Amino acid sequence: TGPSNPNEDLQQAMRQATRGGMGQYSGDDGLNAPQEHPGINGAVQVLSDTQGWDYGPYVQQVIAATKRSWYPQIPESARPPLMKQGQVGIRFSINRDGTVSAMHLELPSGDVSLDRAAWGGITGATPFPPLPSAYQGKTLDLRFFFLYNIRPGDQ
Repeated sequence: TGPSNPNEDLQQAMRQATRGGMGQYSGDDGLNAPQEHPGINGAVQVLSDTQGWDYGPYVQQVIAATKRSWYPQIPESARPPLMKQGQVGIRFSINRDGTVSAMHLELPSGDVSLDRAAWGGITGATPFPPLPSAYQGKTLDLRFFFLYNIRPGDQ
């Protein structure tokens, strides 16, 4: 299949984890996503030049913390029986000490309650662990996509 892209590998691992798939990221990382939310998913893009640093384990920690914070904030409109659909894209920077700065709502869903839940998923999970010393950048810039009742790839 050719050489793999670390960003694509991470997104594939996230999709497998949400489906209970196999691989090094299988399982729920202690998230225990409620069964009534089978369509609550997400994706991440690493925007920083990682200069060869294996960001996968660190980003998995950020994803797990964000999901733990996000799931309780999901509005009733996105839960059964209504199952409102939406996609929210937020770009942000993680500073060396794990704090978050420069958050931008890049892709609003059109529903303030969905946007607020996604925003709160990030702010409620901070501070994240400090950036590892192996990463030489000042910040790690990420873009998270919060998908409400949309499967990754179906948006």
